[in-house]
Parts: sequence; C-alpha cells; structure tokens
Amino acid sequence: MTERLFTFPTLNQTQIDQLTALGVEVIPASDWETATDIDIIFGWGAHGAAVLQNPQNHVRWIQTFSAGVDYLPLDWIQAHHVQVTNASGAYSAAIAESTIGYLLYFLRDFNDAVKNQAGHFWQVPARSELATLANQKVVIYGTGSIGQHIAELLNGFGNYPFGVNRSGHGVAGFQGTVSLKDDADLVKDADVVINAMPATAETTHYFNNDYFTQLNGVRIFVNVGRGKSVDENALMHALLYQNVLNAALDVFEHEPLPKDSKLWDYPNVLITPHQTGFDVDNIRPIFGYLTDNLKSWKADGTLSVNLVDVSRGY
Repeated sequence: MTERLFTFPTLNQTQIDQLTALGVEVIPASDWETATDIDIIFGWGAHGAAVLQNPQNHVRWIQTFSAGVDYLPLDWIQAHHVQVTNASGAYSAAIAESTIGYLLYFLRDFNDAVKNQAGHFWQVPARSELATLANQKVVIYGTGSIGQHIAELLNGFGNYPFGVNRSGHGVAGFQGTVSLKDDADLVKDADVVINAMPATAETTHYFNNDYFTQLNGVRIFVNVGRGKSVDENALMHALLYQNVLNAALDVFEHEPLPKDSKLWDYPNVLITPHQTGFDVDNIRPIFGYLTDNLKSWKADGTLSVNLVDVSRGY
C-alpha cells in the first residue's frame, strides 16, 4: 500500500526517490490546501494543524524536524491516537559544542575582551577573574541526548558534571544524578547550571524566583532546553542581585525575543537566536530517522526510532 507523506522541509530528488522506493508518495507543503488522504506528516509548519485535522486526511504518524514537540497540538494528537517520533539526537552534538563555547566565553573572560576591543581598550583581567572548566561544579538539568553530549565534552576537559532528571536514575558521563525534587542540596554551591530539559507541565517556569534565590553566585546559567522552563523576570532579578553572575540564553518564552526585552541590555548576558542546534548537515540524520521508521512501519506497523510518549511530551 502506498502511503501519502506530507513534507514541510523541501526534499531533493534523491530523497524523494528514496521515499518512492519505500512505497511513499511525497506531497510538498505548497499543496497544503488541496492535500487529501495524508497518512504521515514530516516536519511542521504554519498549516500543520490544518493538514493534521482535515477530515479528508487520516494522519497516523508525525515525524518532527525538532527534538522538542511542545508546539504540537498534543491533546488532539493523543485523543486521535496519532503517533509522534522526534529528531532527538540530530542536534545534540551541535548544541553541546555551542554550550562549551558559552562556558569558555565567560570562564575565559571573552565577554569583557569583546567589549574592550570595541573601544580599542587594552585591559588585562585579574587572574582571579579567570577559571577553567575542569574546576567547575557543573549541574545539567536533563540527562537525555543533549545532556549526555554536553557531559561527554565536559569529560574531555576533565570535568565530570552532576545530572538532574525526572527520577534520579544514573547516566553515563555524570558523576552523580538526582531527581528534580531532590536538587536543592546539589545546586546550592554549583558554579554552572545548564538547562537541557524538554518542555512539559513539570518543567514550565521550573527556574523561577524560588529556584534562583537558593543559588549562591552561580558563575554561569545556560538555557539550551526550552524557553518556557525559565521565568525571565526571575532570571533578570537573579542577575541583578548576583544569584547568577552570567547567563547564556539560546531559547526564550517568546521568540523572537521582543526588542523591548530588558535581557538585551544586560552586559553579563549572551543571547543567541535559537541557533545552537544548527548544522549544515542536520537534514541527513533526521531524514535517516524518517526512512528507518518508514521501514519498520511498513514491516510491522511499529516506529523504531525516537518514539515520543505524547502523554509526557517527550
């Protein structure tokens, strides 16, 4: 039986030929108004909900182009028994390298160096202002693919981070892990806190005023997880009162970050526009997830790679 796949990413002819060989007819995003009998959606876009909920379609599976799935109409998807697979793992290496870049940017005082260069100002930092990765107590929230890739790179610098996850289960690359409900003692003397958690009801505004006030001058707070995890007003308060000394932020509750957000003006904040996962080669592994899943789907109706628990949101 030929499956009809609606794709938001533009596929090249080689990719279309691969899908055709697997018994799949490819429908491009430009045909969203006339598309019918759609079985599979690849990616997501402005008309995703319209395609998904069109009664002339019978979508049974969505392969996302992202690791996070919080933007999908998950309640509708769960109620209609649509399966979701994500792109977990495709972005992890790039996000991990970006995170290391953030840490070195502040630990090696490149933040001040960039400002001084703009003013043609030669200012040698005090040795006491510089630190190395190996000597930092790092706590990573989220020990999935992204967190594990960050930990692996940190291990190469002689740093063995602590992890925080839902249950506290142990994970390779971490010297210890605790559950979300048991993190207070772990973070009170942390040097670096990294958020790599998915967006769920449990993680929304997890990093709030109560969280930040328990910190004792964390050198760097990093968010490469989801914007909804951080109460931005609480973070700004923490930066002002030095519960957090520096922050590197790639994701925000509202994107693009509004021009009038005060975060833009904090001299100790590095802002990037949700780019840490970008890689010229992103499409290759994600298309691989799609084809691997298609093969198992065709064989026995199962999805073999990155099946999402829709009820949990990851």
